[in-house]
Amino acid sequence: MASLEVFTQFTEDAIAQEDRVCQRPSCAAKIRKGEPCHYIATVVHGQPGRFVCGACYQRYQRKAATGVRPSGVRLAGRHSPDLQDIRQSVNAAQRSSSIQPPPVVATSYGRNALAGPKVVIPSSWSQNSRPQPVYAAPIPQRQSHSAIHAAPVPGYSMNHAQYDAQRDHWAKKAYSTPPAETISLELSAVREGGNKRKGGRGIGFGNICEGMKDVDARIDAPGLVALARDTIGPKIEAFAPGFLWRQDKFIVRDGAWVDLATHPENVPYFYSQCLHPSRKGSRAMAFKTRHFVVSVVVPMAQWNDYESWLDKIEEEELNRRRCPASPVVTSLFHTVSTVAASSEVSSSRCHRPASPVVTSLFHTVSTVAPSSEVSSKRLFHSRTQSTSSSLPSSPPHKKPAPNFCSPDRERLRDVLQSGGTADLDNENIHFFPIPKRPLSEILDKPQYHAFCLDPEACLNGQLTIDISSDNMLGAGGFKTAHPGWLTLFAAPESGLGSCPREKVACKTTFSQDLPSRKQQGPWKLFREANVLYWAGPLLEFAYNYIDHCIARSTDPPPFTIPRLRFVEAGLALSYSQAPSDSNQKSKGCPPRAGFLLEELIGDDDNRNFMKYIHNMDCNPLLDEDEFGYDIAAFLACTQHIQYVKTGGLAFISDYQGDAEILTDPQVLTHPSVNQGKDTFGDGNIENEVSMFEKKHVCNDYCTWSGFGLARLPAVLEEPEASQ
Repeated sequence: MASLEVFTQFTEDAIAQEDRVCQRPSCAAKIRKGEPCHYIATVVHGQPGRFVCGACYQRYQRKAATGVRPSGVRLAGRHSPDLQDIRQSVNAAQRSSSIQPPPVVATSYGRNALAGPKVVIPSSWSQNSRPQPVYAAPIPQRQSHSAIHAAPVPGYSMNHAQYDAQRDHWAKKAYSTPPAETISLELSAVREGGNKRKGGRGIGFGNICEGMKDVDARIDAPGLVALARDTIGPKIEAFAPGFLWRQDKFIVRDGAWVDLATHPENVPYFYSQCLHPSRKGSRAMAFKTRHFVVSVVVPMAQWNDYESWLDKIEEEELNRRRCPASPVVTSLFHTVSTVAASSEVSSSRCHRPASPVVTSLFHTVSTVAPSSEVSSKRLFHSRTQSTSSSLPSSPPHKKPAPNFCSPDRERLRDVLQSGGTADLDNENIHFFPIPKRPLSEILDKPQYHAFCLDPEACLNGQLTIDISSDNMLGAGGFKTAHPGWLTLFAAPESGLGSCPREKVACKTTFSQDLPSRKQQGPWKLFREANVLYWAGPLLEFAYNYIDHCIARSTDPPPFTIPRLRFVEAGLALSYSQAPSDSNQKSKGCPPRAGFLLEELIGDDDNRNFMKYIHNMDCNPLLDEDEFGYDIAAFLACTQHIQYVKTGGLAFISDYQGDAEILTDPQVLTHPSVNQGKDTFGDGNIENEVSMFEKKHVCNDYCTWSGFGLARLPAVLEEPEASQ
């Protein structure tokens, strides 16, 4: 069997081209130029691999969980062709004639010998338009000139000239990782139409909609057009298989109804809309994935052709189902009229009742004719005149009873509870955004020491909340989170509420309508807002120290620095009678309810929400082999920095969120700061600050020499028991 080798790069690239650091976190050894440097891919989709040293590469080879592949070593006992003999024979053939060289005879060692490469002569050397390939092998002995000319024409084809370019192309494909900057698309099929007064631009049909994730953010307009047509085109064909759709006439438009065919190629279409300032007031732009809508529009003329075709099909179906009056009925009517006339003459003369034959014929006609009459009435919605209208009608035929099945009682109860509790709550609110200020500015200006409800910063708007229990985002110790939509009447240029009907996470306290919670709920949320107000500057303070140390260090750190931030948030207050002026809220009109509004985290399926550090611990909550441990270890290092650089007075805890945005933090302070007061809410556990130096475990981030942090004891040593 073939041996196995680790998923890695080609052999010629396994040497370091410059000095670098081993990217395995537990090693971080320095790899000098010319030493072995191996690339190891990861099993997590979308994450880049690592360049490791030779020792770590040997460790991955011995690791049971490492993915392997066959090495492609040839089996023993198989003989490969002698390439030197092939090269000599080809050169000899080319030297003999530059226009029509003698061909090279292809032989082999035997029936079981390994076949060699395909060798084909260029078209310019031969009059044959389609050269025949042969398998080349070493020539065991000289052949006569006549024997040489009798063999098939050998040589090279034009495809051989593309070998270098193709090799470079597929080598790059083999090493390339999925694009880190991706977007998600919603592809749908619509037709032209809609109410222009209400902003309608298209009408969906057939419920044709397809979502796509991990699309390259740098895709251009022609690429979007091809992607949309390849995805939605077959679904439109399946919607009406018999109709001849002209897909070349379909128009692909974005959410703003812009025709993508009018934009140039090789220019990213959605990429510029994904760039946002990395932080407020900064010119540096950061990429943030977004969701876009792309529609395949069927023109009105083609849709009219489809409706005409559909009407024609329905009319043909109605004509096929229509049942005309049977010839038997016509014959019976003629017989009845003849017999009845003679019967009337006889009865008038003899004063006798009608003949039984007439009565029988009337009964037969009344039985046959109504079915035709009813069918005609159902199809054309008009009653046709018939001789049988005056005849007695027979009882109608019974229709077959449809299948009936009672629903499952437990399932019905669950659905009734879910559907019956669905509700939306609309609130007219005063919105106070939480500002982001540097720690130095907070320390210098007394008015910035805490978050306050500044009337000048107040924005009026409307908040819609989905208060159903099934759609609840989560529940905490004293509050719940629901999806909501925020619309500010005077929207700011950036931040929360800059877009109409922006989807937000709406946090509110339990049972705010109860008398005991009516006054307490909004002010509990105010303390939560104040914690967010302080957490942002403390985290930015740690990042400033990290950037300062990296800039002063001669060697770069052997790790990457994760860049995270806290959510954009604000406090929304709703009043029983909304005052016209925001200054009136201090004149005896208490807020009826309060809501802490935050930008939504994890709205897409590809974003994982997790808790990195617990409130009652100063070490990562995740294990080393779990996803997100690197971020948790880095956040623990920020706690170390905040503790040391604030003189042991404060640091952030209860880190949670995804790989970019954090939420719901807690600021922990030293007992000397609290002095028995309720500082930063009930989650401020002051004992964690006083015991930080004994409980914190330094990781690879803390121990980097560039940060200059003293290694803290890993565990608290217990005193020995006295003998």
